[in-house]
Amino acid sequence: MSHPCRVCRTDTVPFDEGQVLGHVDVTYHRCPACRLVMALDPTWLDEAYGSAIAKLDIGLLDRCQILANVTATVLRTERLRGGRFMDWAGGYGTLTRLLRDRGYDFTHSDPLAANVFAEGHAVGSFVGERFDLVTAFEVLEHLADPLESLRDVAASTDRLLVTTQVLPDPAPRPGDWWYYTPESGQHITFYTRDSLDRLARELGFDGAVTSDLVHYFYRGRISPLTRAFVSRPAVAYGVGHLAAVVDRRHSLLQSDLARITG
Repeated sequence: MSHPCRVCRTDTVPFDEGQVLGHVDVTYHRCPACRLVMALDPTWLDEAYGSAIAKLDIGLLDRCQILANVTATVLRTERLRGGRFMDWAGGYGTLTRLLRDRGYDFTHSDPLAANVFAEGHAVGSFVGERFDLVTAFEVLEHLADPLESLRDVAASTDRLLVTTQVLPDPAPRPGDWWYYTPESGQHITFYTRDSLDRLARELGFDGAVTSDLVHYFYRGRISPLTRAFVSRPAVAYGVGHLAAVVDRRHSLLQSDLARITG
């Protein structure tokens, strides 16, 4: 039985065996073309998603703080402050709230998690909607069919900012790289820079700027500064952190509060 690559559709080849959730045996295949690694037939996902946010993800808040700064830097270099944005698969709405607090008109979408911090700013069906930028942080590695899952998202924007840890070269085996997270069973697709570039193009983008963690899918021209900052997320974080004080002048906190209190 063939198992096509989840990005480029090339027939994959056996890579290794492993175990997730402490009791489910897993076979991993690798694509000989784009070198993506994927866990086959993830029948355990219902069990893995007993909670939408894995209990092991204790770094969620810290990660949102970091990525809010990175996102703000990209929005500045792309001159998009006045735009409309969405955080797709945004969990509890933490990133949306942080960026609204800094004056960016972010909305939130995630039908699988409780919207704790972005109530009133959720997007239901976004088919036909347009956003100046969409974020999808720590999402790609969860997708059993990235092309199908991201198709509507890609149709809604010309700029998609994502994160996923890029596979080291040579690709580590299960048990030799923390990002496989076998304890949670939620990570099932692992990308190289080549597979991310192919994913962007399959979704109709002109290309992708990639780093070890942060990746930017785009149509049309993008700022050279955006390229530089996405390629160096630590620098983007530092710039965004410094700009946070200025951003607070534009905060949507008071207007959001007024909307709630009527």
